[in-house]
Amino acid sequence: MADARKRGVTAGRKKTLDPWVLHSGDRLPYFAELASLRDAVVSRIEEELRLREEVARLQDAQAESDVTTGEAETRLLDERLREADRNIEAARRQLNLLATRSSRWLRFRDRLRERVEDRWLRARFPEPAGPADGRTRAPDGTGPGLAADGTGPADGTGQAPGKEEGADRDDWQSVPTAGAAPDGTPSAALGEDYRAARRETEAVGSAEGWEGMTTRPGLPRWLSLSLLLVIMAVEVPVYWVAYQPFHGVGSTGGDLMSGTLAVSSAVIMLILPHLAGHMLRWRTATGSPRGGWFPALSLLGVWGGLTWLLGTLRARFVMQHDTPAPVGGGASGFRGLGGSAAGPTTLVDRLHLTTTTVTWLFCALLLLSGGVGFLLGLFREHPFLDAFRTSLERRAELRAERERSLAATERARAAQRTAESRQRDRREAANARIAAVRELHEAAAHEYLHGVMTAAKDPAVSESAMRLSRDWPLLPAPAPRH
Repeated sequence: MADARKRGVTAGRKKTLDPWVLHSGDRLPYFAELASLRDAVVSRIEEELRLREEVARLQDAQAESDVTTGEAETRLLDERLREADRNIEAARRQLNLLATRSSRWLRFRDRLRERVEDRWLRARFPEPAGPADGRTRAPDGTGPGLAADGTGPADGTGQAPGKEEGADRDDWQSVPTAGAAPDGTPSAALGEDYRAARRETEAVGSAEGWEGMTTRPGLPRWLSLSLLLVIMAVEVPVYWVAYQPFHGVGSTGGDLMSGTLAVSSAVIMLILPHLAGHMLRWRTATGSPRGGWFPALSLLGVWGGLTWLLGTLRARFVMQHDTPAPVGGGASGFRGLGGSAAGPTTLVDRLHLTTTTVTWLFCALLLLSGGVGFLLGLFREHPFLDAFRTSLERRAELRAERERSLAATERARAAQRTAESRQRDRREAANARIAAVRELHEAAAHEYLHGVMTAAKDPAVSESAMRLSRDWPLLPAPAPRH
């Protein structure tokens, strides 16, 4: 608009316009220029709108595809969640069965103890059921029973049941052997109380089943592997020193052979018991070989034999005697400072150790390292518990993935639902921009005429420009687009 006003002032000063030109009905040259600029801006707006519509159509198609994909993925995740729930229930049933089997001995012991206690109480506290003279029969129905006051036999002869002569009384017995409790409660009432309590216990029952999952037991897998690697690193130098006499000391080839054998021996002597323990631990899993104990014990047997051989080899290497250097004839009778002509001794001789002790020492060390590997193999979760925990973790992952899938599907569905409204909004925004552009260029044309009126010295030109400015629109309409 500033440029239009400036050009109008210039045209008014130079008197390029007169009343005949302004009233001729033809468009002014500057108005044609403004119309072309307006049409160019409108064309750019239309082009931008088409590009945005193209991108929006692609996005809408992608949203529709995302909705279809999300629904299919949600159905698949629902099925996998149901499968995970079935796996969890199956693992829980297996764990309940395992807990029932584990408590079988405890239930047998408790029932046996209840029977023994019941018999003992019946024998110690018999029920008073007899003739009216106050005498009762024995529990087995033979012979006279206790008197009514519970102090002795009904016939008045002998000692009372449960009492011995003098010091022969049962000092360990905490329950009185008389027919009544220390507080005077009769034996019949005590027996009835015990039986009532037992009936209540049997009515309630004992819950036999898995007690539930706690935190993950055992060592983490990375820690087990770290311990195995540490033990291997400790054993490699021992095997390397033991194999050196066979390949020579100081040569590159001999050291390479000794090192290779040392590493392989350390790996084998640790992996064999570890695999055996792992096999014994997982032999109860579904699909595992039922006779898995046989190869496990076979591996342990091979490992034990290798342990004895390597321990013996190491012991022989430690206890070897160096060959004494030959001496001249003049020193053949020399006995040394101690007066002894014995040959050179080894460290084992100086420590007063025997061959058996040293051999068992190295075998025990090998057994210890291999035993740690065996325990690491056994120190794993039970297969049922591992399956239950894995199913729980998998279900949690599937639920989180399902939530993400649902959220993405809802976003795509929302984008799909609002496609038409967003297209309408884009069209309205483009129309508003086009209308603003047209109004701006019309205002620039009026500003041009205002500059002409301001700068013109001729009243006729000013009046003609003023009359022309009353027309709306001043600029030619754009050509129709097909």
